[in-house]
Amino acid sequence: MNRITRQLRAIVDRDPEAGLGLVEVIIAMMVFSMIAVGVAATITNSLLLTRDGRARTTAANLIAQDLDLQRSVADVFSVQSKKWDTTVQGTTYHLTRTVAWNSSSTATSACGSGTGTLQFKTIRDNVTWDGQRGSGSVSSSTVLAPNSRINDPNLGTIIVAVTGANGAGLPGVAVTIAPTSTTPNGADAVAAPSVTDANGCTYALKVKPGNYKVSITKTNGIDINQVVNPSFTPAVAVAGTATTVPFTYDTAATFKLNYASNYSGTASLPTDLDLTFNSTTGGIDSFQPGSTNPVALFPFSSYTYETGALVPNGLTDKANKPIASCLNVDPANWTTKNAAGKVGVGFTTGGAPGALTSPVNIPMGVVKLPDTLGLTGIIATSVNSTANGDPGCQTGVQYTFNAVSGSPVLALPFGTWKFSTLGGLLGITPGSNAVLTGGTVNGSTVTLDPRGVTP
Repeated sequence: MNRITRQLRAIVDRDPEAGLGLVEVIIAMMVFSMIAVGVAATITNSLLLTRDGRARTTAANLIAQDLDLQRSVADVFSVQSKKWDTTVQGTTYHLTRTVAWNSSSTATSACGSGTGTLQFKTIRDNVTWDGQRGSGSVSSSTVLAPNSRINDPNLGTIIVAVTGANGAGLPGVAVTIAPTSTTPNGADAVAAPSVTDANGCTYALKVKPGNYKVSITKTNGIDINQVVNPSFTPAVAVAGTATTVPFTYDTAATFKLNYASNYSGTASLPTDLDLTFNSTTGGIDSFQPGSTNPVALFPFSSYTYETGALVPNGLTDKANKPIASCLNVDPANWTTKNAAGKVGVGFTTGGAPGALTSPVNIPMGVVKLPDTLGLTGIIATSVNSTANGDPGCQTGVQYTFNAVSGSPVLALPFGTWKFSTLGGLLGITPGSNAVLTGGTVNGSTVTLDPRGVTP
């Protein structure tokens, strides 16, 4: 700046009538622009800070308004978690109310803890808004105590907590609570509690101590163990405390099954075929769908599946005795490479609550047997073999085909099988070209091989 001043003075001293040259004008404009940009940035930042401060004040007022409204509610059980939006002076605010019970044991959870009596609810409101500067939100909390007595030192409380497939509480589930048919131990009739609230919770208050059966139901509902109307027993009501009964339950997903999808012809299915769906959360569920197709299952986002009853290694019964495994029905257990360098790959699918999935292709082994000469019933018996890359099945599974005739084409789970007529009166020796999908014939047995097979 001093240099510019000296140059301007030199020009004036040389010729008072002389103006500024192009270079001096450009320099002056640059200086002005720098000053103007700085002033504009300061004004803009001030406006943004003012706007953010006004938004935070509005957010705080929205929270105070909601908390005051909840304090005026007569029934503390009706105060629920909630998310909603509201617009004030052109700005949209996103509000979240989180409600949790505090128990006498100082535990806090959405429905309440089973280690102590229900005491009061904690309500926490949090607000964010569109165009927010930074990540900081506005929040505040309060506590809400029941207006009437909900506990009795001589009676108990039963809390039912229902969680959906997404891990959140499931509302609208009907609950019944009744004394167990055996050893009720003083249990008495209980009025049906309200359906589960927004947190998936419902409560039976002032229940006589004793053993109870808790059942839940909802239209098209199914639990994590594929039970449509699950129940829990005994739920033990204890004087002066609360007992929590949890369920994982949701609207079923519907799976349309396309059996033997790797075979282009028509194959007969066993009348008693097992089907296994395996999830990392719910574990392994094997069942016999019979003629039911599609099937309704808990809406896990990811399942592995196969025909046959999968029994992994390491399982024990109630007496801690090992359970015979059956591994070969799952293609993922065929880990030895075949002649083409292929190993087995598991099949996966998933579903959403209430959704009908696209057809689920289920590859199977397919075998053609010799003419049964009028004997219409066939039994397929698994053979625990480790030949031909088979990981084995120790459980001795049998499947029945009733309505077959001529040279039957049969679809079976992967593994090694032998065949006989119904009742085991006559063994059936497959021909050398009996396998219509991947596999091998070894005398009287057939190995149906999944390596290289995809849905």
